[in-house]
Amino acid sequence: MLGKTSAMYKETQHFRQPWLWVLLLGSLALVIYRWQPISVGIMAVVMGLFWFLRLETRIDQEGIAYRWFPFQSAYRVIKWSQIEQATVRSYSALGEFGGWGIRFSWNGTAHTVSGNWGIDIKLKGKKRTLLVGTQHPDEIRQQIGSEQLAGS
Repeated sequence: MLGKTSAMYKETQHFRQPWLWVLLLGSLALVIYRWQPISVGIMAVVMGLFWFLRLETRIDQEGIAYRWFPFQSAYRVIKWSQIEQATVRSYSALGEFGGWGIRFSWNGTAHTVSGNWGIDIKLKGKKRTLLVGTQHPDEIRQQIGSEQLAGS
């Protein structure tokens, strides 16, 4: 059995979508062209945040954990004992949640960076679900399947 600190699975996702960076660089070019120094500064900060912001996911014997670095220093851990069901599913970020990032809908909360795969987590006693995006659905399926059996 793994120790509490050893992770069985780790994933880090960055905002590196070309369309996003075209939009950000285009906005920066526009404010530079119009030379609005405050706006240039704001755009530089926003671009820096998008460059360094990342969603980190960890699955281990304790449960499923995630954090948004650099805003969260500690992981938010969802223990196996709190989880009623965890499945990997495809989703539509725009259709179901209105976009990427930390999003709220009537059905639940999503933490996504890109793509259309996520870990859909149903917590015991809760109606709404939590979705954490992933770029590696097959690896997650293997981890969730074995850990949920061991963690129940």
